[in-house]
Amino acid sequence: MDPQQEYEAGAAAFKTGKAAEGAQHLRNAAFAGHAEAQNQLARVYFAQLKTRNDLVSLESAAQNGDHVALFVLAMCLIEGRFMEKDTDKALTALKHAAAMGNAMAESMLNQARG
Repeated sequence: MDPQQEYEAGAAAFKTGKAAEGAQHLRNAAFAGHAEAQNQLARVYFAQLKTRNDLVSLESAAQNGDHVALFVLAMCLIEGRFMEKDTDKALTALKHAAAMGNAMAESMLNQARG
């Protein structure tokens, strides 16, 4: 499937209650560069953060090359969500996520340069 088809399949799966399948399609589309899939997957990741312990799997995913997870970690650093606020670390994380193809991180960096 192309990225748009993956995104649409993900949205359809979520609508029918198949969250795991939907997330997989979103991941496929996000890693193929589909900006809206990246946005939606970030929302899924962010919604799953309930405690500081939930950051462990997110940090692991980011270390393993998941640029969406890295973007979400940057947002946590900016907001101080389950971790101490650190804009320098957040900026570094955004730069790495953007270099890996994350459109949201690239957009935030462009706005900051603005």
